[in-house]
Amino acid sequence: MRPDLSRSRPGGLFRSRAVGAFSALLLAALGVGGLASAPAHAATSDLTQYVDPFVGTDDSNAPNPVPGGAGGSTYPGAVVPFGGVQFSPDTPTASPSGYRYSDTSIEDFSLTHFDGAGCPNNEDLPLMPITGSVSTSPGSSWTSYASAYTKSNESASPGSYKNRLDKYGTDVELTATTRTGMARLTYPATSSAGLLINTSRSATGNRSGSVRISGSEVTGSVTAGGFCGSSKTYQIYFDIRFDRAPSGFGTWSGGSVSAGSTGASGTNTGAYVTFDASSARTVQAKIGLSYVSVANAQANVAAENNGWDFDAVRTAAAASWNQILNRVQVTGGAAADLKKFYTALYHVFQSPNISSDVNGDYRGFDNAVHNSTRPVYQNYSGWDIYRSWAALIALVAPAEAADIANSMVLDGQQGGLLPKWSQQTNEDFVMTGDPGPIIVASMYAFGVRNFDTAAALSLMEKASNGGTAQGSAIRGNQGTYTSLHYLPGAPSDSLEYSASDFAVAQFAKALGNTSSYSTHMTRAQWWRNTYGADSGYIQPRNSDGSWVWPIDPASQSNFTEGNAAQYTWMVPYDFADLINEMGGRRTAVQRLDHHFTQVNAGQTLPYYYIGNEPEHGVPWAYDFARDPAGASDAVRKVMSESYTAGAGGLPGNDDLGATSAWYVWAALGMYPATPGADTLAVNGPSFPSVLIQRPGGDITVNSSGSGSYVQGMSVNGTATSHSYLRYPDIAAGGTVNFTMGGTPSATWGTGAGDVPPSFTDGASTVPGPAGAGHGPGAGQAGDGVGVVRDRGVR
Repeated sequence: MRPDLSRSRPGGLFRSRAVGAFSALLLAALGVGGLASAPAHAATSDLTQYVDPFVGTDDSNAPNPVPGGAGGSTYPGAVVPFGGVQFSPDTPTASPSGYRYSDTSIEDFSLTHFDGAGCPNNEDLPLMPITGSVSTSPGSSWTSYASAYTKSNESASPGSYKNRLDKYGTDVELTATTRTGMARLTYPATSSAGLLINTSRSATGNRSGSVRISGSEVTGSVTAGGFCGSSKTYQIYFDIRFDRAPSGFGTWSGGSVSAGSTGASGTNTGAYVTFDASSARTVQAKIGLSYVSVANAQANVAAENNGWDFDAVRTAAAASWNQILNRVQVTGGAAADLKKFYTALYHVFQSPNISSDVNGDYRGFDNAVHNSTRPVYQNYSGWDIYRSWAALIALVAPAEAADIANSMVLDGQQGGLLPKWSQQTNEDFVMTGDPGPIIVASMYAFGVRNFDTAAALSLMEKASNGGTAQGSAIRGNQGTYTSLHYLPGAPSDSLEYSASDFAVAQFAKALGNTSSYSTHMTRAQWWRNTYGADSGYIQPRNSDGSWVWPIDPASQSNFTEGNAAQYTWMVPYDFADLINEMGGRRTAVQRLDHHFTQVNAGQTLPYYYIGNEPEHGVPWAYDFARDPAGASDAVRKVMSESYTAGAGGLPGNDDLGATSAWYVWAALGMYPATPGADTLAVNGPSFPSVLIQRPGGDITVNSSGSGSYVQGMSVNGTATSHSYLRYPDIAAGGTVNFTMGGTPSATWGTGAGDVPPSFTDGASTVPGPAGAGHGPGAGQAGDGVGVVRDRGVR
């Protein structure tokens, strides 16, 4: 199959413009800290008003998405930045996220959720307010207690969720601190206001739990885990406190209900409490979680929410969000544009999650209890977040990023390797490749330093030499890869190994380890062994070196969640040689134009697929082909066609902030095009002014003129025709000024020396075409791409 190379520029423009703080003492007292304080560089704006937690909670328009990938799979419930509690409703058809906007029934409100993972997950410790007697056992008929609700009664904002259960006439309000959730339940006038506490049910099945009732306190544990089919589990300990003693209580086990019982354990077990709400109709509950012990869960409640002022806790949660959102202040724009931008930024800060307790205790990847004076984070969607998210979190949340890198190193030291796709203390080995090193190297490249870099490099090298995490290799095919220099029948997986090797090489170089740099950079260049010169695509090979024919660029056979047309562009550290292999920049631009015929095409069409991560950086391939106007067009087409301000507003799973991070970068006008390096390829901002507030110095991004095409750029007052900048250019603060216009510039970013750097060490550079090119289309004389040599990660 050969693409139609007729040039038709993707159209569509997206123009975003952007717009008191609460006391830091209140935030700390209520446990929504763990965040580095934002420097007092600019007045704090009310930015939470632009966040809509319902964005991404329903399906998008992707025609053939990955399983579970039709929508953002976000949740609307209460959470604080990086919070370890996500108190949110669960609805009947919501897998894998817990909540679907189009559902009109609620099954419960549980304490743990992932922002946009692609497999059923979490929904641990479900709670359900009811009225009336507990006659049918919730252990055998949980969903019989579900309630319909009316959409007009539902609302959500950062740190808060509210709804009304029609079946019970009960208003439910939720908020959270870092390690606790809080509920304010307003029942109708009744003597049988109840709350069901399920210690067995989760999104991944029913497991053993335990519960004990003692006056106005309920404690116990649940068995969680099972992500993406994993058999691994872990314990969550909880402490629930009510603002008054219940008038009745009981437990259940299987199909049996035991009124007056104070304890139960086993599968399909739980407890209930009832209150006399005949006159005092409001009941408050606060729930602390710990992965260490019940005592620590109790300590978390005492430290973070020691009173009964629901409004104060909710106010503090909102303030914590406003504080962190103000790290990126954008000026100008319509309300819908601000909503898309700040909702995306909100999702970026939801993961990973603080898992250590207020006393510093945490459970490690060796299942032992450790203690740390720094917050310890867990939950890494590695394959997804290394492309867009890692560099963004390093740029806008450098202190938190340092703690995240430190946590990943601790995971490696205690479990064997840097995490790949982990849930709490379990490495679940989801997806392919070895993304942990890319995440850490990317954060380092964007300035993060406060972690054990020597230990990190040692763990990276251990993985690339076939090491194991919790008894299994993350690079399960490393022996074959180092023997053949590619993975037979798995070209996309082979590219993932090469991408990780590139990141290890750059990290090693930055630390002065030239031997490791040379070894891993040589391996990174093995991407060439997956590129079929005759087909012009990344192509499967057999173990004897022969190519698999025929090749259908739209087929996902032998590819991980994608196809040859999509994976051919996954060589972001050596686009120069890839473009020259294709036959030169004109051919590459023709192919890119064809590729962007659609921008959320799914897995089985030969077009761009924003709804999944492997192609996140492809729009900026235009910059490497000396066509920055193409990058501008492609990015804006994706932004306008695939991201909306509605419930279906994310083009695919948010994957713990990855899809939202793409949008934030795109709107800022630049993108970390080369994971593991410090390059920012340019597309031009969607705002006239952006202020990024950082401890080491603020970064300002300004644009003047109208239109979507960059006419000129200056960095710290010096004009440049380069279609990129490097993080060190702005590391200590600085100003990037863009001049924009309505038509593509013939000179800016189009010279051979203007392209972002390609990293060619370890292999012979592919020469530019002297005539006919390889693959679809034909190059023209003098059509090669100039290679801007890397200056090294600094």
